Amino acid sequence: MPPQKVEIFKSLEDWAGHNILVHLKAVEKSWQPQDFLPDPSSEGFLDEVRDLRKQAEEMPDDHFVCLVGEMITEEALPTYQTMLNTLDGVRDDTGASPTSWALWNRAWTAEENRHGDLLNKYFYLCGRVEMRHIEKTAQYLIG
Repeated sequence: MPPQKVEIFKSLEDWAGHNILVHLKAVEKSWQPQDFLPDPSSEGFLDEVRDLRKQAEEMPDDHFVCLVGEMITEEALPTYQTMLNTLDGVRDDTGASPTSWALWNRAWTAEENRHGDLLNKYFYLCGRVEMRHIEKTAQYLIG
């Protein structure tokens, strides 16, 4: 990154701490993918999966195409975080840096990861997509 841009990010460090990090939620208060899916430990799990599959049958194919694209994008998060960690001014050399940009990057990655996890589990349960093809596509994107 050009030195002028590094200086911009460094000058915005305090601003990010006061204006961006305040919006991050603690893990305990964050939604989790399982909050939206049938509970595998419940007695009614199989019935809930059948209901989910019936609902998924009614969803148009083009919606699935969009959601699969979204999930593949989310699955490539390690690539995005790695790229951000190469940039001077926002780099997180230790994976535990307390700087505002590093904290935001890790929190953003965790949030986006939950999106991908939810879609992955939903697709697996609904049976409407070929999971192996999706997994291979994500691997190609990352690798």
